[in-house]
Amino acid sequence: TGKVIWLTICFFGIMFSFVGYGLLLEYATSGGRKLHELSFLFVTSLLYTCTAAAGRHVRDETPSTIPPARFAVLGVTSMGSTFCSVRSLRYVIFPIQVLAKSCKPVPVMIMGAFMGKHYPLKKYFNVCLIVAGVGLFMGGGDASSKKSNGDDELSSSSQIVGIVLLFISLCFDGGTGAYEDKLMSVHSVGPFDLMYNIQLGKTIIAGVSLLVLNQVHVFMQMCQDMGFVLVALGLTGAMGQVFIFVTISKFGALTCSIIGLARKVTTLVASIYFYGHHLNGVQIAGLVVCVTSMVMNFTGKSGKGGGHGHGAPAPKKELASIPEMRYRDNAVEGKMGDVELPPVNVVKPITAGGR
Repeated sequence: TGKVIWLTICFFGIMFSFVGYGLLLEYATSGGRKLHELSFLFVTSLLYTCTAAAGRHVRDETPSTIPPARFAVLGVTSMGSTFCSVRSLRYVIFPIQVLAKSCKPVPVMIMGAFMGKHYPLKKYFNVCLIVAGVGLFMGGGDASSKKSNGDDELSSSSQIVGIVLLFISLCFDGGTGAYEDKLMSVHSVGPFDLMYNIQLGKTIIAGVSLLVLNQVHVFMQMCQDMGFVLVALGLTGAMGQVFIFVTISKFGALTCSIIGLARKVTTLVASIYFYGHHLNGVQIAGLVVCVTSMVMNFTGKSGKGGGHGHGAPAPKKELASIPEMRYRDNAVEGKMGDVELPPVNVVKPITAGGR
């Protein structure tokens, strides 16, 4: 009974947090409204930092010995990903952003191929399926080129700009994950401590950028016009990441992946319903292809097992560090905006060198 109660709390916590985050983000970037990216980054990262500090205190995590300069690198790449992702919403509608984020394996596989890494044929097929679905959704008709609530029609060139920004965002994501893996290979860092340091770096960089670029007056105006929305985005994102941590720690990454997949589909449906995105047959087909590829990717991951189940944990293992509680290419796709949800390896052996 206790597990059922906790699972229910985690399920509705993740769904409410990130579906709400997605709807709020679309509200802030539609209807003629333009979200100032640096203001968004400063407010949300500050709230994430406070949340991570509280989590680090509650879990009594030992502060990391990683040099601040290395955390600054993670902060820059993570901030670049968020900035490009939010900026893209000036050029594409929100469902396209969500679907495009499913193409995250593309830059990862391209970089891996250049480094001599080989992938199974099923992986290539799955990635091609995702790209094809996104292409169908974008090129399916006039409905894909309009934003809701009276926005002007977006030209094909504008959509290309949005897709380029999303691709750059995915590349930043890949860089963040790769560098984090490198650090974790020689250091041991608690999940909330890692989140705290990355988000603190983003907060400082965003604040300094506002000062250097003389954007403080824009920040003040954003606070007057959309202060409540900015705070709500920060709180829903922070809450969601806490619920992800609780879900992983109590039920494992597989359960969290299932909930994440349901969350992504629910967010798409909610966006289409509440913001009036009218889809034609081609776009619906593209949407079905994308969702099918997500399910295929999920079933492939879950079939591997390897620590994602609910059995007793192996001896001398602990929760792995969770950079912003994000999944890399598993079923939970972060970044409903930025939160998008980060990568995770659930357990790691405790060795002298970390993971």
